[in-house]
Amino acid sequence: MTAPHIHRARRTFSANKSVEVQGRVLSDIKAEDEITFKDMARVLGKSEDRAAIYTAGGSAVDLPTFLAGCAEWGGRFADPLLALVGGRWAEAGAICTSDDRGALTLATLLPAIIAVESDGMVEAGELTPHETLIRRVHALTSVWLQMIADGKATGN
Repeated sequence: MTAPHIHRARRTFSANKSVEVQGRVLSDIKAEDEITFKDMARVLGKSEDRAAIYTAGGSAVDLPTFLAGCAEWGGRFADPLLALVGGRWAEAGAICTSDDRGALTLATLLPAIIAVESDGMVEAGELTPHETLIRRVHALTSVWLQMIADGKATGN
């Protein structure tokens, strides 16, 4: 299989680089939030000494510690680390509109719909070959309409 969602472009992953980034991120959070290693240890569920080692880039955090950092600091903590493998932090239920470009999706569907409507009649059999794309457009426009409604509700 060569599907891009299964076989992504190869990306060199360096464990040393990840520990270095982890240390930098924790150092930045410590400085920006003006917290102590004791505060950081409480968040991470580790000892003060271990928090200091993680911050110095002396050791990689384990998965439970990573998740504790994500729970407390979200993308501030996770994004630089996830970026090492092409990822990013998103809250559960977040709408990532950049995942499916609306203009491209609409532009792809438009010629097919123009052809279907060319005789002045639209029949289900003519639409069926385009069902997947029509559903994608529907999902996108539903998201946009919800964003508009939410914006009106909050005055944005």
